[in-house]
Amino acid sequence: MQAISRRLEELLEETQPKLLALGEGRASEKPFPEKWSLKEILGHLVDSAANNHQRIVRMQERSDIGALTYSQQHWVSSQQYQQRPWGDLVELWYHFNRHLAHVIAHIDPTTLDHSCDMGYATPATLRFVVEDYVRHVRHHTEQILGDSDPRQRKKWVPRNPGKP
Repeated sequence: MQAISRRLEELLEETQPKLLALGEGRASEKPFPEKWSLKEILGHLVDSAANNHQRIVRMQERSDIGALTYSQQHWVSSQQYQQRPWGDLVELWYHFNRHLAHVIAHIDPTTLDHSCDMGYATPATLRFVVEDYVRHVRHHTEQILGDSDPRQRKKWVPRNPGKP
């Protein structure tokens, strides 16, 4: 887990200044009502951090924590990320993930096969949750930093937790 923690830390250090450089105006643009703005994508990453933090800590406590899912659209819309200052969102995302990197680095290795129902066909192990979380952060930060039309953004492709 040390290597995964380092990958997350490196991603944070590389990405934070680039996010801040985008500025309030660019981050707030929402030309298509059905597509998330950059603020909403980053807000989604804050929500993902919050939910995965719960999974990572709880999965070290019990071998099967049952279902822990969330409605992404509801979380983003109910928290009104579009109304938050961009710099505040970037700092929230950055510091929450710095903490998650610390938590990941200190995962008890005997718990890596503990499981959680994330709504996939098969339960996910703690190892999968952590690896997939970093992949998810990278995917969405690439969306934010990319310059593509929001309608052409690369979609997240979930992996099956039962397959490598």
